[in-house]
Amino acid sequence: MVEHYDIIVVGGGPAGLAAAKAAAGEGGKVLLLEMQSQIGGQTQSATWAPASVVSQPLKEAVSNEVHRVKLNSPHQQLSVDGDFGAILDRRVFDKLLAAEAVASGAEVWVSCPAKELIISDNVVKGVHAEAGTWAERLECEIVIDASGAQGQWSSLLLRKLFKRDWSRELLALSNEYIMANASAREVELFFNSYFAPLGYAWVYPFGRRFAMVGIRGVRIHPDAALDEFIGRRTIPSLEHAVPIAAFRGQLPIEGALSPTCANGILSVGGAAGQVYALSGEGLRYALACGELAGKIAVDAIVEGDVSKEALMGYDQSWRAKFEPELRIGQLLHTSLRTSPDQKMDALLSSLAGDVYLQRAFVNVFMGVELAESLKSLFSSDEISRIFGRETVEKALALCKP
Repeated sequence: MVEHYDIIVVGGGPAGLAAAKAAAGEGGKVLLLEMQSQIGGQTQSATWAPASVVSQPLKEAVSNEVHRVKLNSPHQQLSVDGDFGAILDRRVFDKLLAAEAVASGAEVWVSCPAKELIISDNVVKGVHAEAGTWAERLECEIVIDASGAQGQWSSLLLRKLFKRDWSRELLALSNEYIMANASAREVELFFNSYFAPLGYAWVYPFGRRFAMVGIRGVRIHPDAALDEFIGRRTIPSLEHAVPIAAFRGQLPIEGALSPTCANGILSVGGAAGQVYALSGEGLRYALACGELAGKIAVDAIVEGDVSKEALMGYDQSWRAKFEPELRIGQLLHTSLRTSPDQKMDALLSSLAGDVYLQRAFVNVFMGVELAESLKSLFSSDEISRIFGRETVEKALALCKP
């Protein structure tokens, strides 16, 4: 006998866990499927997150608070002090989210990849899960695709229904090491198109003796790029550090899917392309859009209509709240594609000596307090010139209510 659920969530990252918690909390019978053998820390071990993400029940996952960010371009260096959120241990953070989802009534299966969508009469009716010699047909009213954008069995709506893939020219590849015996006490960002074209490298403090060191860029071999960056760049906090774990990933920076739903299916988080392109930040969007998807999915089931038209309320709602931010991230990222090293040198030089502009830039990079921070940043004629007048005008226009 095939077991039937109201909602099946594919993917046990923050987007899927938020969706499962919200849907179960609304009374839905919810099953979450995670491909890996555990929730948390499979594709990323640490995340630099805005303070707004870290609610009281999740503070246990904070490994370090961020009070200084050091910016490095090829020929400039600048340290910025402020309150810039926290480094989260994803191994803890995701498990805390899973505990909340289970407490709300969601069922969780690990080591359970969803390889295919079950489609009947152009409506998604469930998933086919398979692992080794085990396989099962799982039926539901709505599938929430929170499968990310990592590989073969991710981005189900995009690949299985829309029959296409993410653009390779706008797919940011990454590799990240946990480094033992590190002495990092601040976040360091490195903007250098040789090591990380259309991206950047980073060092995050991760507890007292560890650091997360990573690189993200397009058209790179991330393993070789990270090794070369560490080998050629002298970073005092890593002088005696050695890698003890690696985490590889990929991230679409081309913009969100349009639409992010179809008959019987919603897409959230990385699987939906809900990513702030300038920094690759997506946790805030994953949590908020996941919660929204879970609630709207239950509402649609109660109303007895799981058509694309009924689910478009999700698409319209998340876009109204977040699409201007995502478009700003794309605009700023695009403006730095031409002569990026020269522009970053000029930008850090322009920021020197003005602490308010410096903090505004860090906030803009992370997509935090974006409207206010953009207005502060672009009050500088020199910085406006670096990004380009057309980009500045479009970005500020998107900040208007």
